[in-house]
Parts: sequence; C-alpha cells; structure tokens
Amino acid sequence: MQPEDIVRSGPNQYICKEGILKELDSLLSPFQAPAIITGNKSFEAYTKYVASIPEHWKIIQHAGYSSQQAIEELAPSCGAADVIIGIGGGIILDTAKAVADKLNIEVVLIPTVAGTCAASTPLSVIYSPDGEFERVAYHRRSSYLTVVDPAFLIHTPIDYLKSGIGDTLTKWYEAEAIIRNANDERAHSLFVQAALSQSVFIRDILLKDSIKAVQSSEAGKVTPSFTKTVEAVITLAGTVGGFGGRYGRMSGSHAIHNGLSFVEETHTILHGQKVAYGILVQLALENRIDEIEALLPYYQQLGFPTNLADLHIVDNQAIALQKVAEHAVNPKESLQLMGSYRADEVIAAMNVLESITTSKSV
Repeated sequence: MQPEDIVRSGPNQYICKEGILKELDSLLSPFQAPAIITGNKSFEAYTKYVASIPEHWKIIQHAGYSSQQAIEELAPSCGAADVIIGIGGGIILDTAKAVADKLNIEVVLIPTVAGTCAASTPLSVIYSPDGEFERVAYHRRSSYLTVVDPAFLIHTPIDYLKSGIGDTLTKWYEAEAIIRNANDERAHSLFVQAALSQSVFIRDILLKDSIKAVQSSEAGKVTPSFTKTVEAVITLAGTVGGFGGRYGRMSGSHAIHNGLSFVEETHTILHGQKVAYGILVQLALENRIDEIEALLPYYQQLGFPTNLADLHIVDNQAIALQKVAEHAVNPKESLQLMGSYRADEVIAAMNVLESITTSKSV
C-alpha cells in the first residue's frame, strides 16, 4: 500500500491559543535534547516574541530549499537530539519533518507564517538546491505537536497570509476534480467523501472570512475572522489530504505551480500565489470559464496573479508556457489524477486565461 492511500488525519497534538508559544518549554518536558531547525528571519521573529529559549536547545539555521542535499547535511548537525522543532515557513517545516524522519525521531512544528498547511501534514515537498520541484516525500510520523499562536502570527508579513489563502483555496478545486474524474469505488468511500466535505467547509471559510483576516492583519488585531482563516490554512487544509489520501491531495493547480518552478522569473513569487494562478489554469483546462469569471473579483481583492505578467513572465512567454506545460503533463505529475492532458492543451488553457484576464486588466 502506498503512503497516500493511508488515512492520516493530522498532527498527533494540536494547540491554537494566543500566547501559547511562551509555554513551549513546558509542552516539551518529555524531551531531553531538542534541536531547532529554523530560518534566519523566522528565528529572529520567534525569539523576539518569546524573549528567550532554553540554553540546552540546539539551534540550526537553514537558508536554502527543502532539498535532499540539505536534509543529508542537516541531519548530522542535530547530534543526539530526541526531537526536532521546526520553526519557520513551509520550506523550513518541510525540511524539519524530513530531517526528523531521517533520524527517526519526533517533530514539533511551529509555523511563523500562515502560508501553507506544512505544519499539519506528514510529508515534505522536496526541491532541488536551485528550487526546482522534484518529488513529495511521505514520512513515518505525523507531528508530535503543532502549535499555532494567533498573537504571534498577526504580526507576520501579510503576503504570506495571502499566499496561504491561495494554497488553501485550491483544496476544493483539486479534490473535487480528482474525485469527479476518478473511475474507482474508493473515490466514493467514507473518508474520501469526508475530505471533499471538509474542502467545501474550508473554501466557504475563506470566501467569507479571508479578506477580513487580511484587514485584521493589516491592523495588527487578532479577530475571529483572522483566527478562522489561519486555522483553515495551517490545520484544516491538511485534513483534506489526510482523510482523502491521493483523492484529496495535489492535482491540476499544483502541477501548474510545479511547472512554474522551472521558470526562473517566478522564483520570487510565493508558493500559494502560484497555486492560486494554477487554479485558474485548471479551470480553463476544463473549460469552466464561468467559475474563472466568478473568482476574478476575489483574486483582485487579494492581489493574486491571474496572468503571466503578474508572475513576472514578460519576455519569452512562449518558452515559459512550454516549460510549464511539459512538466505539468509528466506522467508522474499530479495533473494526471484529474485526467489525461497533452502539453498543447495546457498551453491553450493558459492562453485562454491570458485572453480573459488581460482584457479585463485584472
């Protein structure tokens, strides 16, 4: 049985509470030798918020992608650690999970931005050292503990929150497309249908509360809409794939994202922003133009990319389209979970999107 066919609902323990990060030491009392894997900016923000960390906690800072090379280099640096604490965004958390898996020890995950569901999933997206997508690695353990502190996250960069909203909105579009196009009975099983229902619940939270959440973040004030949106992005989003397995994970929009990772101009654009663009391409690929039209005002409010120029792809657009499309239709890519497509069909869908969005000046 493949890892993506096993139901894994989420973290073993989960806490969302204002100020909870200041209690982390007591939460980790069962462990003797924690090692922190973090980024420079992430750790700076974290230590500013909590004031201090125990002296015996080892601190390892990582500045690159969650690559296999990084994992191999970081694991020995952890020494005799009995738990890894990941403190950062999605790349750092994916790296921490992979290192913990390699060392066969527990992992605690502390998101410093509401950018992805990485803090709640037992997998890591593995890139090359240059940032090109390679594969998804599934791990033996879910997180021992995932900690979400809205009072900390309210002061983190708004662009990451918007990115998280885009990455989470796609849960419905990708799961629905996979399940609708599946030809086997498992797609109608209890937990797959639970995943689909959860994706609807999440989509509706975002459409109702996410713009208010961004406004709350801009004001620096924790509100119910902010907390709902943060929990939807970080934790609930992970349950879609956890319940649904291969039927609730990545499909069309992430395949487009992964293809974009081979276009250098897009490397400065956050993951969820590119995934949000991928939703529109996925809809165009299925000729669901009315749904694109319905989403565009929402995209405009959040500043999501809707065309190549928004993705910083201005020159050599034809070459970029070819790169994205050829990767997206790779037999090992997730687009295959929602149907069989050719590269020219993906290019045509992206061009349809260009004609819609550039004419509207969105």
